[in-house]
Amino acid sequence: DVMPDFDIENARYVLSFGADFLNTWVSPIRYARGYGEFRQGDHERGVLVHVDSRFSMTGANADEWLHVRPGYEGVLAMSMAQVIVSEGLGDPGAAKALTDNGSFDLNPFAPRQTEDRTGVGADTVIRIARHFAHEGPSLAFGGGSAAAHTNGLSNLSAIYSLNYLVGSVGRPGGILFNPKP
Repeated sequence: DVMPDFDIENARYVLSFGADFLNTWVSPIRYARGYGEFRQGDHERGVLVHVDSRFSMTGANADEWLHVRPGYEGVLAMSMAQVIVSEGLGDPGAAKALTDNGSFDLNPFAPRQTEDRTGVGADTVIRIARHFAHEGPSLAFGGGSAAAHTNGLSNLSAIYSLNYLVGSVGRPGGILFNPKP
């Protein structure tokens, strides 16, 4: 009852970081059903972007697969957060919380400064971040390879913070805590 639900079926833009949810991650049957609704439900067709260092089943079914250097998924998420915050595309309260009232500088994570580390081009990061912020409801989640490093907790913290920035926590198409069975 403490495991959140990722409301894929009601999202319009899904970012999966290393979570091969169509094959082996958490509950493939539940998420495959949600993915089916996401692709052919009553709403407009959603967009799935899969970020991973390997080409998985989820990557093969994604609209876009971004190859990231292993262990740098969190840096990529922070780079997206830098775009969302610097362009004023997200929730100002969440931006203040993420930056500890502005005392944490996101500028070192600007896309042009992270592209060599992540292996993802700055223009791609900017485009994905803008779409994630505008195409809501948007959903970002991570696991699998993104968590399988010594910096896995940091990676996941950065990835899940994207949901707070765009107001996707506790809302349909986002992360739902303690969902009904």
